[in-house]
Amino acid sequence: MNLWLRKAVEQGELRDETALINQYTTTLKEQIGLSLAHVIMPSHDGSHLEVIDHPQSINWEVNDFNNPFSHVLQAATPMCMSLKKLLYWRSDTGFSALVGMPSSDEMVAIYPLPTGNTKVKAMVLMVGPVDQITHLDQVVEWQEYSAIFMNQLGFIKDMGNQATQKVDLVGSIERLKKEGEQKESALSLGGRLIGSSEPMQKLRKQIITAAQSTLTVLVQGETGTGKELVARAVHDYSSRSDQPFIAINCAAIPENLLESELFGYEKGAFSGADSKKVGLVAQANGGTLFLDEIGDMSPSLQAKLLRVLETCHYRALGAKEEMSSDFRLVAATHVNLLKSVQSGDFRQDLYYRLFQYPLMLPALSKRPADIPELAFKFIEQFNEKHHTSVRGISYSALDLLKQCNLPGNVRELRHLIEFACIQTEDNDEIKLSVVRDRVQNLLVFDNPTQVVETSISSASNLERIRDLKRALTGYEIDIIRSRLIKFGGDRAKAAESLGIPKRTLAHKCLKLEIEA
Repeated sequence: MNLWLRKAVEQGELRDETALINQYTTTLKEQIGLSLAHVIMPSHDGSHLEVIDHPQSINWEVNDFNNPFSHVLQAATPMCMSLKKLLYWRSDTGFSALVGMPSSDEMVAIYPLPTGNTKVKAMVLMVGPVDQITHLDQVVEWQEYSAIFMNQLGFIKDMGNQATQKVDLVGSIERLKKEGEQKESALSLGGRLIGSSEPMQKLRKQIITAAQSTLTVLVQGETGTGKELVARAVHDYSSRSDQPFIAINCAAIPENLLESELFGYEKGAFSGADSKKVGLVAQANGGTLFLDEIGDMSPSLQAKLLRVLETCHYRALGAKEEMSSDFRLVAATHVNLLKSVQSGDFRQDLYYRLFQYPLMLPALSKRPADIPELAFKFIEQFNEKHHTSVRGISYSALDLLKQCNLPGNVRELRHLIEFACIQTEDNDEIKLSVVRDRVQNLLVFDNPTQVVETSISSASNLERIRDLKRALTGYEIDIIRSRLIKFGGDRAKAAESLGIPKRTLAHKCLKLEIEA
């Protein structure tokens, strides 16, 4: 078996493009006695010609005819250059560096590959003896060997393309699978965050995306829009869903107690610390810590929280050593934190740390089409909890609700529906008159800031009451909420107007689920 044939057989066993090209050029040097051999091929996008087997990155644009390769590519014919003719192409620095300085008995030749084909797929540059390369295209053994080389090169490229296509296909499948899982999760989330409107569909998608990230989430929205529900959903649809979800309302706990609640304390850390207490930060290790109303946190505690977020380390009150906790933070507020930053009430560095993934909850007034769906859901929940059978709500009552300005948003609507359910007989539907009386008493129609006291003892209202405790709780909620609205969420002023301490008001807000 001659060398050409043996090398051709070896080519058939190669599956690496670089190895194949190296074997081809090495064989040419050995068989023809070349001092130099390189393969030149069009780039992937066809815009450049590249020297494949050279340590330096040498390339030309395909339409740059200041080098001989573009001419061979276009004409599909060989080009042989004596040393004298070679001088013409020396002005091209890339070509000059590639061919070097041939000896006096050598010449430079460029042959298109495959030979005898008008469609050039590659070129081979050779520097060698004049008598060996001048008529190389007439040597049958070289032609056959070069044809096998080009076939094998095409086979390897096809394999590479198939592998790339396979990777792309797998990536597309994974992407479609992920999108499908996200859609499925968003649909299942619809059972918790009620509403088919566009703002709610968009919110559910954002929640799923946020949950699958590791970023800190800041939930913003008006009172009663469901910030804790969203925070819980972020946790439940995350990789930490099987770990603790720890929640605390920063506005409901006095400033001097909030730090100990968050970080815990050692026995004897202060008067009354009779035993060690594990803080919420430690309890949230591996899971999610939800800080509601973070805008009410004191500046000194903000600084400590920021350090925990940046280092994952904290120190309990009275402790000598620091401890670590790996938790995901979800924060919520109904106030405009950016304005608080500008006024100096909230740290700018903490604000940007919290603002990694903001979620803005739409007010109920921005999605009135969801009111019927919400109303029927609240009626269903009321029936299940109180073992009643309120049949539904009239269309006229729903139309009125859609026109109402409910400053308490979804929570306000839920309380209103629950109140109406109390006034409705079993197997009957909530009537317009019940909703209208309630709306008039709350004065939530039109401008909610113009709140005035109204009598709650009218005969029509009293006759409908079937549960005194529940009715009193409802009226207490209404009064507190109306005062908070009147004073723009300022609990100190609202408490003063009601003749109770601010701490008592905060406790009632927490107990009755009233947000400022």
